[in-house]
Amino acid sequence: MISGFIFAIALVFGGLAVMRFGIFQIRKFKKGETKVTKKVSEQLAFVIFFVIILGLIIYSVNDLLF
Repeated sequence: MISGFIFAIALVFGGLAVMRFGIFQIRKFKKGETKVTKKVSEQLAFVIFFVIILGLIIYSVNDLLF
């Protein structure tokens, strides 16, 4: 029971860190500090980042409901 609680807390903090990183990137983009390029590696990194966020959301909702 305690290990499940610690794991859930770690997921929450991990999700907050990922969202905070995304907010920093959006702010840099709005200020024009980041250049928009269409590199495959950047697109792949964004997809992985997006999938991690979706996975954390789905896992958290599933854990709360069931």
